[in-house]
Amino acid sequence: MVSTSMSLIVSHCMFCMSTDVSQPDVFEAAAAATLSIHPGRSVFFFYETVTLSCAVPGSFSSWTVKRNTSTKSSVPCETWGQLNGSSCTIKGVYPSDSGVYWCESDSGECSNTINIRVATGVILQGPAVPLTEGDSVTLNCSYKEKYAKQSTSNFSAAFYRNGTFIGNKSEGRMSFIHVSKENEGFYKCEHPTKGRSPEIWLEVRARAPSTTAPPPPPPHPPPPLMSLPRLAYTIFLFMLFTGILILYISMCKS
Repeated sequence: MVSTSMSLIVSHCMFCMSTDVSQPDVFEAAAAATLSIHPGRSVFFFYETVTLSCAVPGSFSSWTVKRNTSTKSSVPCETWGQLNGSSCTIKGVYPSDSGVYWCESDSGECSNTINIRVATGVILQGPAVPLTEGDSVTLNCSYKEKYAKQSTSNFSAAFYRNGTFIGNKSEGRMSFIHVSKENEGFYKCEHPTKGRSPEIWLEVRARAPSTTAPPPPPPHPPPPLMSLPRLAYTIFLFMLFTGILILYISMCKS
C-alpha cells in the first residue's frame, strides 16, 4: 500500500488535507460545491483520461479544482490539467497525479475531497465517493500491463476486507446489494499470478431520516346508537308492556 507521511495544511482553506491517499476521506464540505469524478472510481491505470467537475447551484465561475500531491500542495487545474468551465481533465494520468482533489472558491470555501491513485498491474476499482446505506456497489478487480491498450477482469480474483479473505469471484467482480456500515472498510483483490492490488477505502454513511410525515391514522368508527345491554333491556320492556296490554284487552272483552 503506497502511503506518504507528509500532511499539508492549506492555510487559506479552512481544512487540513492529507496527501496519504490510502486513508479515508475525512474532509467535510463547507459549502454547496460538490466534486465528482469520471470515471467514477478512485484508482486508475497509467494513461487513462480522468475528468473532475465542480457542481455548484447557480454560478460556478468562482470555483476551481485544486489538488495536493506528494510534491506540491494547493495547485490549481491550470497547472496540471485542461480547464473547461467548472471541470478539469487530465489526459493520460501518471503516478505523479496521485493525490487529493477538491473544489475551491475565490473566498477559500472548499468542497468534498476525492483521493486518486494511479497504478499499474492489478487494481481494484471502487467508488470514489462515500456510499449511503441501502446503495448497491460492484468492486471490479482488473489487470493491465503498463503499455497495454485494454485491461481485463476475466480471471478468478480473491477479495479481502481489512486484510481478511472474504471470497473468490470467477469473473473478478464482487457485488454488494443494499450496503450497510458492516460493509465499510479497506478492500483489495488478488490476481492468481500477478499479485495484489492497492487497498481502496469503501465508506458507507447512514441514510438521512425521512422528512415525510407519516400518514394520519384512520378515523375511529362511529359509536353504536345503543349498547347491547341497553338494547336488550328496551326489547324486554317492550315485550312486557305488549303482554300486559294484550292481557288487559282480553280481560275487558270478557
